[in-house]
Amino acid sequence: MRTLRAVLLIASAAALLASLLLPRPAVFAPLALAGVALFVVGAGSTAADAFPFRPLPFACSAAAIPLGLLLLVPGPDLMPLAVSAAATAIQLPPVLRR
Repeated sequence: MRTLRAVLLIASAAALLASLLLPRPAVFAPLALAGVALFVVGAGSTAADAFPFRPLPFACSAAAIPLGLLLLVPGPDLMPLAVSAAATAIQLPPVLRR
């Protein structure tokens, strides 16, 4: 369970760094990889947090799924930065709570 949360945090932080450092066309590959990781690992982490039910980690894991999908959609220049920052921020409360 901690491994899944760590993967979510690493993938979202990598997407945040990529969106900060890479120019527009080159950023799509790392964002796509991070988006797929957030979607797949977020679904697994949501299932792991559902039994036994832990409300805060469950909500944070469930929020990673649509954020991962949003990383796959090309949009305005600030969208990847905002989505990856939100994905990173949403993974911190369960980590800091322990």
